[in-house]
Amino acid sequence: MLPPNETLEGIRPAEIFAGMVAELPWPSLKNYILANSQLSKSCQLGGYRLEPKHRKRFESLLLKEAEKAEHSTTFCNPIFAQWYPVHETLYRKLEDYFHSAEYKGYREANQLAEDAYALPPEKFDAYYSVEDWEKWRILLCFSPLQFTKEQAERLAKGEGGNELLLKRTKELDAQLAAARADKARLEAELERARGQAASGGDELQELRKARRELAADRDALANKFEASQTENRKLRQTLTEKEEAAQAIVSRATGEFATEKSRLTATLDRTEKEVGEWRSRYEQQCQETRTLKNRLAQAEADLAQERLRLQQRDKAVTELQNFADLVLKRLDWIQAGKSLRLTPELQKQFNSVMKKLHYESGVPSLDTTLPEFWNGLAAAEQALVAQVAHSNTLEVAHGAAEDFWNSLKEPFDDVVIGLEARLMLLKLLREIFFQTLAATDLEAPRLPAFAGAKK
Repeated sequence: MLPPNETLEGIRPAEIFAGMVAELPWPSLKNYILANSQLSKSCQLGGYRLEPKHRKRFESLLLKEAEKAEHSTTFCNPIFAQWYPVHETLYRKLEDYFHSAEYKGYREANQLAEDAYALPPEKFDAYYSVEDWEKWRILLCFSPLQFTKEQAERLAKGEGGNELLLKRTKELDAQLAAARADKARLEAELERARGQAASGGDELQELRKARRELAADRDALANKFEASQTENRKLRQTLTEKEEAAQAIVSRATGEFATEKSRLTATLDRTEKEVGEWRSRYEQQCQETRTLKNRLAQAEADLAQERLRLQQRDKAVTELQNFADLVLKRLDWIQAGKSLRLTPELQKQFNSVMKKLHYESGVPSLDTTLPEFWNGLAAAEQALVAQVAHSNTLEVAHGAAEDFWNSLKEPFDDVVIGLEARLMLLKLLREIFFQTLAATDLEAPRLPAFAGAKK
C-alpha cells in the first residue's frame, strides 16, 4: 500500500481540494461553513450573507484556510464527507463493494483492519474510468481509501487521461479548422478585392472599406464564438450541479422511503399482534358474559325467593306491630296518668298528650305509632343539639353571642320537660307490661282479658 503522506509527482493537493470544493452543492458548502465557527465568522465579515451569489468569495476564504491547515485530514475530511455522496454512481459502486462478503474475504485474506478500505487491482480496473479521473484524484488525496503505489502513480500521471485530452483537443482543432477556413475565405475575398482594386481607386476604397467591415465582422464572430463557448461551459457546469443535486435528493428520498417502510411494517406487525390479543380477550369476554348471564338468571331466581321470604317477614312484622297496638288499646291511659302523681310540668306535658288522643272509636288512640310519637318528643332535643353544635356560626348570624344563647333558653326548658316526659313514658310502659301482663300471656296467640280495661 502507498505509505501515508507520501507526495507524488503531478499531485497538487491545493488544486485537487479546490476542484472538490467547486463540485460541492451550495447547501453542503453552507452547512460546512456554519459548522466551522472561525470560517463562518470570516465569511460573514463585512456584512456578507451566506448566499449563493457570494460563493466565489466563500470558496476563496475556504481555500486559504485549507492552505493554513496544510490540507490536513482533520480539516479536509468534513469537506470530503459532503462531496463523496454527491457522485451517486461512484459512491454506490464503492460502498456496495466495501459492504459485501467478497470484500470481507479479501480483507481477512490480506489481514487488513476492519476500518481499512482498499481495492484489489482487478476491482480498481473495473471501477476506474478516464471520465472520472478528477474524482479518483480526490479519492487519492482525501479519502480513507488505501491505494497501491502503482494505482497512485497511475492516477498521478493521468494514465488513460491522454485519450480524454486527445478527444478534447480534436474538438478544439475542429473548431480552429472552421475558424481558419473562414479566415482563408475572407483572405481570398480580400485578394480578389485587391485585384479588382488595381482597376480603379474608387473600387479600391470600397474594397478596403469592405475589408474593414469583413474584418470587423470576423472579429465580432470570433467574439461571439468565445462568448458562446463561455456560456456553454457555464451551462454545462450548471447542468452538472443540478444533476448532482437531483441525485442527492433522490438518494435522500430513497433512504427516507426505506425508513418509513420499515416503520410502517413494524407498526403493521404490532397492530396485527394487538388485534390478535384483542380477539382473544373478546372471546374470553364472551365466555365470561355467558357465565355472568347464567349467574344473573340464578341470582334473579334467588332474588325472587328472597322477595317472597321478605313479604312473609313483613307480614309477620305487621302482625307483631298490630299485637303491640292491641296491647296499647286495652290500656286506660287516663286512669294510668292519674296514678302517676305527675308534677305540674309533667302534668302539662301529659295533658298535651291526652289532647292528641282520639275518642271517636270509644278507645283513646294516637295519630301515629308509638315510635313516631317517641321521635316527635325527641325532635326538639335533636334540634337543640344541632344548634349548640353550630353555635360558632349561629352566634355570628344572630349578631351577638348573648342574643343567640338567650334564644335557646326556652328550647332548653322544653327539652328538659320532654326528657322527663319520655322517662315517665318509659316507667309507664314498664309498669303496664310487667305488672298487668305475665310472661306466659305473651306466649299465647291471643291476649287475655284485661281487668283494668274499659268495658
